[in-house]
Amino acid sequence: MKKNKLFRIAFLLCFWGMSALAQADPDPNFHIYICFGQSNMEGNATVPSSETQGVSERFQRLYTADNCSNCGKKKGEWYTAVPPLARCFHGNNIGYGPVDNFGRTLVENLDPAIRVGVVVVACGGCDIELFEKNRCVNYINSAQDWLKNYARDYGGNPYERMIEMAKLAKEVGVIKGILVHQGENNSGQTDWPDRLKGVYNTILSDVGLKAEEVPLLVGEVRHSGPCSGHNQIIANVPNVISTAYVISSDGCESAGDQYHFSVKGYKELGKRYAEKMLELLGDNPVLSTGISFSVMLLKDSEPGKVQINVVPDEEIITRFEIYADGEVIANDQTEFLWEDVSRGEHSIWVVGYDAEGKEYTVSKSKVKVLEPQTPFNGTPSVIPGVIEAEEFDYGGEGNAYHDNDEQNRNKGDRQEGVDMSNTAVGYAETGEWIEYTVEVQKSGTYELESTVASDKSSGSFTLYMDNNFIIPGADGTPGGFVEVPKTGGYSDFTTVKTKLNKLTKGVHVLKLEVTGSWFDLDKLEFKLLEPDPDEDDTKVEAVKAESVAIPDGVYNAYDVKGGFIRSVNVEKNACGNQLKNGYYLLMDELGKVYPMLINNRK
Repeated sequence: MKKNKLFRIAFLLCFWGMSALAQADPDPNFHIYICFGQSNMEGNATVPSSETQGVSERFQRLYTADNCSNCGKKKGEWYTAVPPLARCFHGNNIGYGPVDNFGRTLVENLDPAIRVGVVVVACGGCDIELFEKNRCVNYINSAQDWLKNYARDYGGNPYERMIEMAKLAKEVGVIKGILVHQGENNSGQTDWPDRLKGVYNTILSDVGLKAEEVPLLVGEVRHSGPCSGHNQIIANVPNVISTAYVISSDGCESAGDQYHFSVKGYKELGKRYAEKMLELLGDNPVLSTGISFSVMLLKDSEPGKVQINVVPDEEIITRFEIYADGEVIANDQTEFLWEDVSRGEHSIWVVGYDAEGKEYTVSKSKVKVLEPQTPFNGTPSVIPGVIEAEEFDYGGEGNAYHDNDEQNRNKGDRQEGVDMSNTAVGYAETGEWIEYTVEVQKSGTYELESTVASDKSSGSFTLYMDNNFIIPGADGTPGGFVEVPKTGGYSDFTTVKTKLNKLTKGVHVLKLEVTGSWFDLDKLEFKLLEPDPDEDDTKVEAVKAESVAIPDGVYNAYDVKGGFIRSVNVEKNACGNQLKNGYYLLMDELGKVYPMLINNRK
């Protein structure tokens, strides 16, 4: 096993409730919104001259299209939000839409300390496929020339451009929500809410956002015209996405065509988006610059320990309280160790007070004390060999797997949130993933045989080894996928063969990520095609961790993902209570590695 592959040292999770420590930190009072969709989100009304005057500098837009010589705007730079907000080129001065009055309504109603920014990526006449990460390029390649021209303004890949700009925006502010107005090109398609959920989850994953902190606001299409029936499908979105809210367009004035709104209609629709967002923000969204804090989860503790550091501005703050899960756990301690923290997610925040009793409340940070990640069978699955899909690692949600809901819809015996039976994993949805601790016994090129089933042709997944792609793309570079064919039903399994990039001998974490929804997975079989000729041919046998004799001494302990835990002293094949339950790799001073399984369950 190569040390630079396995021993990645980085597990302290830092969560900042404020950003008063450095100018480079994101401004917590700069609220940013990602906005995507088709022509109604882009803005299809002619921009009135009155709407180009007097726009507050507190309302900003990030220019998301390619550099434009016509208007002098450059991709990735911020400007006062004078319409059009999506891109500069619009025939007949078109480009006024709901985002304009959305932002203006927010700055009128929020504290003057808060700025509002929007990141708009939209293309008139597009299918939702334009924003499906793994379908966008193929969709554009087969589209009509006018849509290709629209997409060209976004580098030929609007989804990728949206993510690029969102990440850039996140460096200077806080993304508070996602707005979407799309559906006319998918009118009547009952799977539209599920596809929207896939787009939403992928955005959250790619930008590094949390659904509970970034709601999705979904605008209705017109209540008149040929697409009005689609509003019945839009109404189902909150049943599919728990953090989504439908914005009514009922009564919003229509334009003189069949699909769009007038300026007056866009103003009302934008106002409704803003009113919902104001409701979700609550009464006091301003974050004080008088106090900041950080939270660090100490991974080597059992039960959990959380280090909380508070940095008050002594010229403002005279006292403060540290809260956890609604209870005060400490007063006026700049360094506090919260001990005996139970497994699960916890909310932590700080409330400071000045000499006059005014409150300075920072936003909540969340920490999650996880189960240790351990192999299903107590020892890594062997490659080459077969991995049963349902035998993924123990460790729980967010650690050994991620599922879009907590319910196991396949009702297997194992009590996990993954949709699994006793023989397969199913109900696969985009953005979900599962992990397996594996031991590659021989470096070389492998072929994967995936046993899959589906009654659709939408399914796909990719694989990572220690977070590196192992499926080559079409051009031979990493980043490819296993495409799941339509087999006739979820009980009609077939085998799909996929050549993999070189795998390296040693213990690794294999991650399977769903990139296209709706398929069942029975097993993965890895077959060695071409051994590494430079590697010793000595066969390496899998050894159960509990049977390994470990010499007495001091070792560095690492988890299965290569994260450094701590130094431990081993005596008589044990290390006392220095490590919590789990599967570990212990390395001595010469670099020799020993597996250790600790399972002191009561």
